[in-house]
Amino acid sequence: MDHSEYLRRRADLIATGFEENDSPMIAIDPAGTILLTSDGAGVLFGCARSDLVDNPLSQYFVPPSSVENCQQGGFCQAGQIRQLELRHSQGDIIPVEVHCFGFAAEPIKEMADPEVSTENPAGVVESPVPADPDAVAADETDRTRHCILHLADTRRREHDDELRAVRLAKLSLLNQVSEALYGAHLTLDQILQAVLICMTAGQGLRFNRAFLLLVDEQKMALQGEIAIGPSNADEATQIWRDLAGQPGDLFEMMTSYDRSIKQTDVAVNEIVRHMSVPLVDDENILIRTMHDRKAIRVEQDVRRPGTETIRHWLGCSCFAVAPLTTRRGPLGVIVADNAISGSDITDLDLEFLQMFANQSAGAIENSRLYHELEKRLLDLRKAHQKQKEDQETLLRMERLSVMGETSAIVAHELRNPLVAIGGFARTLVRGLGEEDPNREFAKIITDEVGRMERIIHDLLDFIRPPKLLRKDVILDQLVHATVSRYGTEMDAKEILLSFNLQSGETVVNCHPGEIQQVLQNYVMNAMQVLPAGGTIEVRSRLLEGGVKVEVLDNGPGFAENESDKLFSPFFSTKPTGSGLGLTICAQIIKAHGGVPGAENRERGGAKFSFILPLPKEPAVP
Repeated sequence: MDHSEYLRRRADLIATGFEENDSPMIAIDPAGTILLTSDGAGVLFGCARSDLVDNPLSQYFVPPSSVENCQQGGFCQAGQIRQLELRHSQGDIIPVEVHCFGFAAEPIKEMADPEVSTENPAGVVESPVPADPDAVAADETDRTRHCILHLADTRRREHDDELRAVRLAKLSLLNQVSEALYGAHLTLDQILQAVLICMTAGQGLRFNRAFLLLVDEQKMALQGEIAIGPSNADEATQIWRDLAGQPGDLFEMMTSYDRSIKQTDVAVNEIVRHMSVPLVDDENILIRTMHDRKAIRVEQDVRRPGTETIRHWLGCSCFAVAPLTTRRGPLGVIVADNAISGSDITDLDLEFLQMFANQSAGAIENSRLYHELEKRLLDLRKAHQKQKEDQETLLRMERLSVMGETSAIVAHELRNPLVAIGGFARTLVRGLGEEDPNREFAKIITDEVGRMERIIHDLLDFIRPPKLLRKDVILDQLVHATVSRYGTEMDAKEILLSFNLQSGETVVNCHPGEIQQVLQNYVMNAMQVLPAGGTIEVRSRLLEGGVKVEVLDNGPGFAENESDKLFSPFFSTKPTGSGLGLTICAQIIKAHGGVPGAENRERGGAKFSFILPLPKEPAVP
């Protein structure tokens, strides 16, 4: 390839690169005629780039003089940037920024050689480069200055600047969101509400309404959880007016839960309760968006599976959907719309909705994990406490077992001497006259021996395994017959006895003698604390699965700090008590599968009770 061919190809390459450039560029000759334009210039001027060639540049600018005499003004040499206005092909005036570059080149002219002119459609003629430097300097005098103008639509730049400013503001917003969701120690419900507040707040993403749907693994569905937003234009105007007058930033709004917001979500929450999509419906737009992990905008003309159902729910045709996903999997979606204002959902709205949804998903997941960890920690504490109680119970049972064996031996060894002592003392009482001073001493011995025998009897009852000789009895009849035996003694002490038995013919399976023992203990305790004129009431009533019997008195009751000790072994409020009576009662009731109880009455006095279970119905074969 000879040198002229090389130069021709180089010129073609340069011209093609210039013309196909997307940046608006124009090359002009010293007279201001357009020699070459780029595709970007054609777009800016609103015409084909070929239509600009050979026309004066000044005819496209307002005023034309703004680009005339470019070289004479020295703009090319200085490389200055000027703010000018050009006329679009449709007549619109467009502000542009023009950067002019001057360069020296031979003027373009018609070539005598048709072959050359045919092969150089760009019309650029270049001379062979002389090898001699002096020849270069001489040749430079034949070259004139041309200009290349680089144009920039300042409207686009202003738009880009505004977009950049909005992005910076949104980044600040996301920082506040992050602080609110991760640093305010919110509960899961508070986080969900904070997410929706940010979606609709003026300081936030500015959507009219927002709906939150979460994955319900039990129902295997994407289920509507909570929503926020006005139900009509009047309500929206009132809300926005109220919010505009409130001080504070988005962080305060998300963490303070403004009252006016809470009271205006009734209608949208009625909508969200009906939102439910089966997780197996992979083609549904909500499920698909959740799995694709990318926010989408649904325009009026979009027809995808599920869109018509969502439009029916929302009552509007345009909305946005953003997935809530984490590394562990999908959590749900956020659906947002501008149903009240009718504003378009822009690309920037969608971009920040996606970023916000990512932050929200992380906060929701962290809250769930924290709640799960807290629950497990609580279960662990309960298990540890249960283990500790079981260990204490086991040690107590071991001590009681040893004490029981020891007590049985001691009681057995004491019983025989006490019987002999008691017998001799009673013989002395009968043999001594009424006037004999020793008779009183013998009677004291007899009474004390009797008390010791009762203690030994109670102790052996406590140690002895419960008897299982049970039968079906009508409980009200057993209660009435047992308590009525004390009627004469109560009359003597001027104690009023009454019955309120409501269980009727209800039958329970029990050991009658042991239940009588419990009733006798309750009644005797009440009689011992009541003065003359006191009252004792015996009640019974049916419960679900059992019968409850109560013995009530209007005596002094017992101290509140003693309520947990009443059924404990060897605890007694009486100076001469063994401390085993109520313990044996509790043991008997528990052996029957029942529950003993004791409490003070509000109007004074005490109430001792027990619950016996009803017999289980035989299984139907």
